[in-house]
Amino acid sequence: MTGPLTGYRGIVLTQAWAGSYATQLLGMLGAEIIQVEFHGRPDSWRGSYDRPIPDTVADAPGAAADQHPWNVNPLYNSVNLSKQCITLDLTDPEGVDLFKRLVLLADFVAENFAPRVLSNLGIEYEALRHIKSDIIVCSLSAFGNNGPWRDVPGIGGTIEPISGMSSLLGYEDGPPLNSGQMYPDAAAGLNGFAGIVTALMHREMTGEGQYVDLSMQESSLAFIGDALLEERMTGNVRGRRGNRHMTFAPHGIYATADDKWLALAAETESQWMTLCEVAGGNGWLEDIRFSNNAARKANEDALDAEITAWVGGHKRDDLAGRLSNAGVIAAPVLDAHEVADDETLRERGFIVEIDHPEAGTHPHSGIPVQFSGTPVMVSRHAPLQGQHTQEVLERLLGLKEDEYADLVNRGITGAGPS
Repeated sequence: MTGPLTGYRGIVLTQAWAGSYATQLLGMLGAEIIQVEFHGRPDSWRGSYDRPIPDTVADAPGAAADQHPWNVNPLYNSVNLSKQCITLDLTDPEGVDLFKRLVLLADFVAENFAPRVLSNLGIEYEALRHIKSDIIVCSLSAFGNNGPWRDVPGIGGTIEPISGMSSLLGYEDGPPLNSGQMYPDAAAGLNGFAGIVTALMHREMTGEGQYVDLSMQESSLAFIGDALLEERMTGNVRGRRGNRHMTFAPHGIYATADDKWLALAAETESQWMTLCEVAGGNGWLEDIRFSNNAARKANEDALDAEITAWVGGHKRDDLAGRLSNAGVIAAPVLDAHEVADDETLRERGFIVEIDHPEAGTHPHSGIPVQFSGTPVMVSRHAPLQGQHTQEVLERLLGLKEDEYADLVNRGITGAGPS
């Protein structure tokens, strides 16, 4: 292992996106991440045991002939890189005992169940702290582990409107919208990652463990912090504005001749004049409606109509290159495949090709930072369900082969449908 977190170990119960992403980042920075799953109830991002396998996965380069749906789900495999996976039935006392023995050898535990789940299993923070006094436990839940909404379930799609994010998404004359991307999960994952790293630093200085209680709703304030402060300080509730900016124009996303989209903006008068020069012959510089930024904001509908007509006659990448080279803020709007093929992201090692024993070879998002003294990397593909159970229990707990076989026979561990 390499990376600044080499030497730390986490026993994690994360699933779906938020918690899994947080612990994936920790693994990419060198921590040993042992993910505990229960094969009797697979991670929702692994999918059901009879889930159809998409053609893009079944026919991928290097794909195994005997793929299992629960091992090749792109969702699961995208947020569980650099991890090991063991399976334990935590509703069985022996499964709980094995989990607690692993916690004794860990630096942190992370989970993103509803708050009641860990206490029902007898492995909440207070119980784990009695086992290992300096353990760090991070819980990522919808609304946190206390307060009136503690037991209200939630996912990214429900957190967006409740947090206020959806009220700002959409067009001025339209309804509130969700992003369609479950952004609160990613935000909570990043905050969970930061919380665990900060807690580890605190323990290095004080010797104290702690409980990190993270709310997805509160994490989502990162998206609307300025709008929230505006309301608190002035009483003004900001409305929806589509792709437009609060203070300058133009600022928008425009369709191009090749059925793609271009992002374009002019923050200053100099950029506006340069845009007019690149556009050439449209009379924008002479149009009193666009004579300065205040005028352009006041006549933004007319301005957008002019720019839409002009951009629609050009190909996206050619026009983006011309504008950006001239000093105008402009960039192509990339789809997911284009992002995965982006030359800069690949050169920096953020987009990496990962070989998976069943799913084959696919591009994945790596870690978006680099360190000069402690190189970071994707150390392994997302694990198969239960791939490391026997090895981990033998290496860390000294479990014998016949003891492991007995656990399998009793369903305390295993892989695939029972």
